Formats: sequence, C-alpha cells, structure tokens
Amino acid sequence: MRFRLTLNNPTNNTLIGWNYNYLVMSWIYKKLETADPEYAAFLHQKGYQSDENNKKFKYMSFSPFHFEKKGGQFTAAGTKGLIIHASQFYLDLSFYVPKAAEKFIIGVFRDQRLPVYNDRFRAEFQIAQISTLPEPEFGPIMHYGAWAPMVIEKHSEGKKYGDYLPPDHPEFGKLLAINLSDKYFNATDKRVEAEEIQFVLQTDPSKIKSRKISIKEMSKNETQIKGFLNFEFQLKAPVEVQKCGFYSGFGRYNVQGIGLVESF
Repeated sequence: MRFRLTLNNPTNNTLIGWNYNYLVMSWIYKKLETADPEYAAFLHQKGYQSDENNKKFKYMSFSPFHFEKKGGQFTAAGTKGLIIHASQFYLDLSFYVPKAAEKFIIGVFRDQRLPVYNDRFRAEFQIAQISTLPEPEFGPIMHYGAWAPMVIEKHSEGKKYGDYLPPDHPEFGKLLAINLSDKYFNATDKRVEAEEIQFVLQTDPSKIKSRKISIKEMSKNETQIKGFLNFEFQLKAPVEVQKCGFYSGFGRYNVQGIGLVESF
C-alpha cells in the first residue's frame, strides 16, 4: 500500500539539506515504535530473513519530497540544500503489507509533525492529511519510472566495496532480478526464479542521472551510496512479484527512501 502525506510548510523560505533521507527514515521508525514497539523493532533490526539466501529485507520505502507541478514551489540553494517555498508539499510512504494494515498505518501518521533537522538546518512540517493512494492495474508487463535513486550494487572478489551500476550496465537487469526474486521469496516463501524477471531499459543512457546519498551525514558513521534516477524501464514478471517491487522498492537500501518507482 502507498500513502500520501500532505505536509504544511510553516514559512515560504524553509531550508532543508539534500540528504534528508536518513532523517525521514528515522522519523518513520520512531512513529512506528510509538504505535507498535514489537513491529518497529522487527522492521529495524531483523527484517524478513530466509536461511536459503541469508538476506534480509524490510519492505518499506518512501518518495522524495514532491510538489505541485507549477513554478515557484522550491529553489536549489547550491550545496546547502533545498529551499521550500510552497505552503504544502507531499511525501509518499510505501509498504508491502496486507490491506488489513491500512487503518494501523493511517493512525500512526495522522496529525503528526515531521521534524527534519540537524546541526545545519531545522524544519518541522505538520501533516495536514494522510490518504491511501489507488493501486495501479498490475499486469505481467509493467512500465516504471525511477522516481527515487535506484541502487544496484555488484560485489567482486577481492574488493572491499561493491560497484554501483548504472541502468545501462549489462548486469544491472540481472542483479535487479536476483534482488527482486529474493525479496519476493523472503516475504511469501514462494519462489519465482530470477530468470522469469526481465528488465528492459527504455531511456537514452545519456539522460540518466546519478546521485550520491549520504547516510548519517557528517558523522563518524557516515556512509555514501550511489543511485541512478530519471529513467524508465519495462519489467516482465508475475503480477505478485510486480507488486512486491512496486511497494517495497527495487534494488537495495529501500528503507532509506531508495528505489521507489512510479507506474505508467
């Protein structure tokens, strides 16, 4: 399920940093912990694991802040961040959970405040409304756009860190399919082989953008990852697998607000 939070901006000149993902993720965890400590602890520390693939997934993601499609909603402040001028803007939360969880999630986030701050900026937004978004008409062939940066990482023997692959890399689709196959298996205990999942890039590679995301920015535990966005792709996969990817996010680090897509 996806939910849209309508956020009220207290000023017409509110500065936030570019790397707000970790701050939003931490806030989501805190709200869930207040409502259901057991579920929040499970989501944060364990996730859905399987002995078969020794991986764990958390089946939650969120969108970048987004605005009405008209001018003057925001401006970029160089390396400092983003200045929000709009009186209202939006944040979408996405959970791969049963329909029965809808009322619980709405109750968690209704009438709350979203603080976004660190040592360099401080902002707080009131949630004016939360609504459930309609489900796309899923089929075995879907067309998606990378709304948030998508991270596909390839690990090589002898290298400490993996390589972040762009969508036009020959192995991008294969690794995306393996990740999605494992995600679906861990959530449902049903296996759909990665070979049954086919990724087809539908955007000129020269138009694809990359973005570095800092987690725990400017701390001793800071981590930087690299994702790619501004591209469209076709995905062939069983309907239930499509839903898993759409709601939990594609690729890695979804709980950090990475890998969320739009459907066309």
